[in-house]
Amino acid sequence: MAQALVTSRQSRVGTDRELVPAEASVRSQREGQQFLRQPNTLGATVDQEGLTNNYAVEPPMYYANFPAPEQVRGYLKQGAVAALFTVTVLLTALAVS
Repeated sequence: MAQALVTSRQSRVGTDRELVPAEASVRSQREGQQFLRQPNTLGATVDQEGLTNNYAVEPPMYYANFPAPEQVRGYLKQGAVAALFTVTVLLTALAVS
């Protein structure tokens, strides 16, 4: 559609040149037959005027796996060390003040 607009506007001279965006005209000259025929990858679409609209690409969904028993024990050890560190810092702050 945009390619037809651009070629019809280029063939005749008139006062309605503002109907075709400059981006569409330049892009059709640069890309030739590939204009508006590119695959829509990475969330980009091309509207009827030849302007590109970018959208966020949603990652594929996946289910989380439960941690293995070894990992659970590691997490418990890390939690215990963090709690001990926090208590030590608080007791040190109380003793100093």
